[in-house]
Amino acid sequence: MGKIESKKLLSKGGETIIIRTAEPADAESLIYINMKIVNEKLYMLRQPREAVYTKDGEIKKIKDYLNSTGSLYIVAEVNGKVVGYLDFQNGGFKRTQHSGSFSLYILMEWREKGIGNLLLQALTDWAEGNPVIEKITLAVFSNNERAKNLYKKWASKKKAGARKT
Repeated sequence: MGKIESKKLLSKGGETIIIRTAEPADAESLIYINMKIVNEKLYMLRQPREAVYTKDGEIKKIKDYLNSTGSLYIVAEVNGKVVGYLDFQNGGFKRTQHSGSFSLYILMEWREKGIGNLLLQALTDWAEGNPVIEKITLAVFSNNERAKNLYKKWASKKKAGARKT
């Protein structure tokens, strides 16, 4: 199942961050985050007019992820407000189900607080315990330095941990 155990962690700024599985009740918050980031017009494939999200569509996506062994939809919550999320989906075919890719979205005012790292760690922990997932991949715009730095740091930490065992 695409679920994690909820965790209370601290951001770099000392705020309590709850990392948990997305729930249908989060649909409107997730759409809001998507639209805020799409409207930044920086690192999204979609233009604002191409971004069409519906509450029903988002609820269906959340439920589909919850019922999938190879997908995960998790959120970062601060004081009852969803401020970011990560979604991971594996391949839909027998030969690709071991591998999947993720997307990471954090509201502008919550960036640089370690939330991306917390979401990535939750993904990694889940994937390591998942009997299907062997490979995590991503795509990132070449000029998105913040994201590239996060992913490089995360990858080097994972490689270092792999060498220890």
